[in-house]
Amino acid sequence: MITLEIQETNRFFKLPEELGECDSRQYREACLLIYRYQQNEMSYEDFRVEMLYKLLDLEKGSKKGLFDSEKLELHSNIFSLSCFVDSFFEKDEHEEVDKLNLKLYYIDNKIRETRVGDYDFIGPADEFEDISWGQYMDALEVYYLIENQPSKELYYELMAIFYLPMGKRYDRDKTNRYLKHIQKCHFGEVYGFFLLFASFQSYLFSATIFYQGNELDLSILFQDPADRKKETEPKSKIPGIGMKSIEFQLAGSGVFGPLKEMRKTNFWETILRIYDIRKSDLDARAERERQEEIAKSKNK
Repeated sequence: MITLEIQETNRFFKLPEELGECDSRQYREACLLIYRYQQNEMSYEDFRVEMLYKLLDLEKGSKKGLFDSEKLELHSNIFSLSCFVDSFFEKDEHEEVDKLNLKLYYIDNKIRETRVGDYDFIGPADEFEDISWGQYMDALEVYYLIENQPSKELYYELMAIFYLPMGKRYDRDKTNRYLKHIQKCHFGEVYGFFLLFASFQSYLFSATIFYQGNELDLSILFQDPADRKKETEPKSKIPGIGMKSIEFQLAGSGVFGPLKEMRKTNFWETILRIYDIRKSDLDARAERERQEEIAKSKNK
């Protein structure tokens, strides 16, 4: 968080340095501007200025929340101050041409609730701790479609999978019923949720969590065991695990019952079971390789 001081009045303003530091209002407005910038609707310089106004909750030509002297100093230096918006991005080290990537390092839901008409829709808790396996799997399918060919319709669909009327449980067959309401949401909320899900995906790809006193490295879920010796190579930003295959494998084992029941199971409970399976596979592979090395040494 950056602190801006208006020296004439000795007042301070807090400016987020990345999306993860925004409050709900800032997040909604920032995500809408980020989407517009990424759609080439404005230059980067104009984007920075607009972001600064929105983050500080200022209106051009308005005295809202400011004394006259504060308004004069802020607006006269608005372009130079807008450079602080650069902190929302980072350069891609693997690109030959300088490319700015949005920093996505947060898993707390900035907009947990949203009201559409007469309905209150409730989204997932921080860290997606209250979602079902079925929700995640359906959302992952939409997410990959967005990565390949983004469209506003898909952004709305992704949000509709997670945002449900208060007290309702997820049912994929009812998503279209809620979708018509979600399509009336402020698009900053909709695109903001896509960015949250993208950030959560990145988190899963490299997260280390603690469970019953043990440290679990979730990255093993997304690595091909044959490629674990190549960890220095650049990794894809999109986890490449065959989730569908594992889903059917788990359903077939009966650990969570048939597939229909498994889809109702809590996401994190399922992830821990997948972790256990993958770790067992890796341990078995390591033991085989060890035995092969012992056999080779004996034959020399």
